[in-house]
Amino acid sequence: MSADTGYAAARIGNWEFDHRSVRVLRYALGSTVAMTVAMGVNWQLSFLLPVLSLGFLASPAPRPSLKAGFSFIAIVAVSCLAGLMLGKYLIAYPIVYIPFTGLVLLRLFYIKAGGKSPMLMMWLLIALLVIPLITMSSPAVANMVAGGILLGATLTIFLIWLSHGLLPDPDDFEKEPGGTPAAAARPAVPSPADRFLTAAISTLVVLPLFILFYAFQMTSSLLILIFVALLSSQPGFATNFKVGKALIIGNAIGGFAAILFYELLVMVPEFGFLIILTFFAGLFFGTRVFSEKPGAKLYGMAYSTLLLLIGSVTAGGSDEASAAVYTRVAQIIIAVVYVVMAFSVADRFMRRKRV
Repeated sequence: MSADTGYAAARIGNWEFDHRSVRVLRYALGSTVAMTVAMGVNWQLSFLLPVLSLGFLASPAPRPSLKAGFSFIAIVAVSCLAGLMLGKYLIAYPIVYIPFTGLVLLRLFYIKAGGKSPMLMMWLLIALLVIPLITMSSPAVANMVAGGILLGATLTIFLIWLSHGLLPDPDDFEKEPGGTPAAAARPAVPSPADRFLTAAISTLVVLPLFILFYAFQMTSSLLILIFVALLSSQPGFATNFKVGKALIIGNAIGGFAAILFYELLVMVPEFGFLIILTFFAGLFFGTRVFSEKPGAKLYGMAYSTLLLLIGSVTAGGSDEASAAVYTRVAQIIIAVVYVVMAFSVADRFMRRKRV
């Protein structure tokens, strides 16, 4: 692949890659390795590993430093411990537990609205929402889930380091084609008032669903809660409802792709074939994610949904996979519809308050 597209070039062995090609290959390779590890080891919530790895793989930021990586792991470990403590000591007192969870959500969404480590915020959301709920039905399973989340976060960092090590960015990545350093295109940080508004709306979307799961102990459908929490933290959702249309389209593409992916696996039920399909799917979606086209983000959502669905289905075992794939697609649809409708109501309410 040549560098005549205007991107800086890098030579890896005897091959020359432009920067976009390096990103696409790393996106496909990293997600494939993550899927291989997740499905090969198959621990509690292992299917989240490839999904949450995509956030790092799609980011233009360089790979995390050693300090940043181990700090990430340490914070997730503390959050898992906090989730276990909440489930053990506080979850039996709803008058205290629900407001406390609301404040935690508000704080996490506020931090994320400022652009601070969005991937870390996603891991923390999952740990602090899921672990206490599972404790209600089985403290032993909650311990395994906490360990699984910590293992997933740890493996995510090491897989990102591995992906960047195998496919590093070109040395002159930060330069324009003419050789001058490119200006860092950092998004403007919203004002504290805007950040609070965004965080408040996201909290109001997630908290009622969390209360529903808490009241009826709906641990068998936690995928819906996880997906709603992840979607609600998408940038711009609380201030631009047009994202809702893109969200529906992106996840619809991912759902249909997951069904096709699964039907191919049924015809060739081999672990190696799963890995091959994942790699080629990563290449297909990766070329579109890094295409700089208006709909590029749709394909990122689609691939994330694909990995989430296939991972959660294949992790459940072959006996239940046939029915589970369509159940999971239905759960994703429910989550997307809920998020879009909830943000629509919140958007209209906030507009009326401002008038």
